[in-house]
Formats: sequence, C-alpha cells, structure tokens
Amino acid sequence: MRKSKIEAAESRKRVLATASDKFLREGINATGISDVMVAAGLTQGGFYRHFRSKEHLIAEASAAAFDDTMAEFEQAVSGKSPREAIAIIVHHYLFQLQAEDNNRLCPLSTLSSELRHSNDEVKAVILNGYSRLVKFLASFMMRLDVDDYLGLASSVVSIMVGAVSVSALAVEKDAANNILTNAEKTIGQLIDSAARQARPA
Repeated sequence: MRKSKIEAAESRKRVLATASDKFLREGINATGISDVMVAAGLTQGGFYRHFRSKEHLIAEASAAAFDDTMAEFEQAVSGKSPREAIAIIVHHYLFQLQAEDNNRLCPLSTLSSELRHSNDEVKAVILNGYSRLVKFLASFMMRLDVDDYLGLASSVVSIMVGAVSVSALAVEKDAANNILTNAEKTIGQLIDSAARQARPA
C-alpha cells in the first residue's frame, strides 16, 4: 500500500511536469489529455485518478510552472543587492527564461491569450502567480525606498509580460531581441527614476 501511494505521487508529478512543458511549448488547445498521458508514459485511463478535468490539470500545471520560475529567480538573486536583484530578474525573465533551451517558461507571457478563456480555478492560479512575481520584485524596490513599490513592480511585470508576448510574434530573431532590449532599457529607466525620487539630492 505504501509503495502504491509513492508510485501514484510520482506518476502525478510526472504528469504535471509533462503537462506544464507541453502546454507552455505547444499551447493548451493543441494539447489533449491523451497527448500528455502518452508523453508521460502513462495510460489515458489513469488520468482521472489524479485530476478532475483538463482544467484542473491546467491549473495544477500552471502552479507548478510558477513554482519553478520563482525558485529559479530566488536562486539567481541570492546575496545580491536590491538593484542588482531587480536587474537580474528583469534580464532573466526577458531573455533567459524564454530561451528555447530553457525547460522553464512563464504562463503569463506564454499562454495569456488562451488562459483568459479558462475557468475561475485556472485564472485564480494565474493571478496568484502574477501576484507572487509582483511581490517578489516589490520586496527589492521597497529596499530602494521607492514610495509606490507595489505599483512600480506591477508596471514592470506588465512590461516584461507584454514584451515577451509581442517578441514571440516577431519573424526575425533580431526584431524579437530589439523588443526585449527596449523593454529592459525602459524598465531600467523607470527603476532609476524611482530610486532618484526616493533619495532627492
């Protein structure tokens, strides 16, 4: 009995990891339950032992993707100053997180057009992921004595998500890179301006 519970937990974890990757890389509508289960090396009949529906799987897989993203950010900024941490997070989100050879992607920028048609359970997970990213950035902006650190963090996340979403539409790699580079510069200017206002000469 104990072994079967462990195996069930491992199977569920494998399905989540597989679903997260396939949803983020191939799209939600293009990925069926059977696609996920086959890729995970499991039978389709076992799906409902772990999840109530495809929407339930989308919610759980998106939550797992956010967990991975936040863990990656936390590791990248460990021991860094607030300004360095912000710059690392922004650059990481815009360039490294979306790289083709990276096995982690963000649902906010990758699946936003599809997720808006999802049910309330899925939307709650996505909004929670957004809130986690905003609060994480805001924690460093607060240490820079920025007055409206939550508002600024929200604006930065919106710029990052929008830039990545638009850059994905660019046919040429240089055009996509320009979109991301301009977003990074704009965010840097916003942070510098807010920091100067917090410490007037």
